[in-house]
Amino acid sequence: MPFKSQAQRKWMFANKPEMAEKWAKETPKDKKLPKKVKKNK
Repeated sequence: MPFKSQAQRKWMFANKPEMAEKWAKETPKDKKLPKKVKKNK
């Protein structure tokens, strides 16, 4: 599952680094991530 935002990436590396490494491999390197993603209503 690729990252959806920079905030998600930051939290994941701080709390679950082994899972974050897997997600980092699935996230395209040239993709710009938003700072945060708004919740759907």
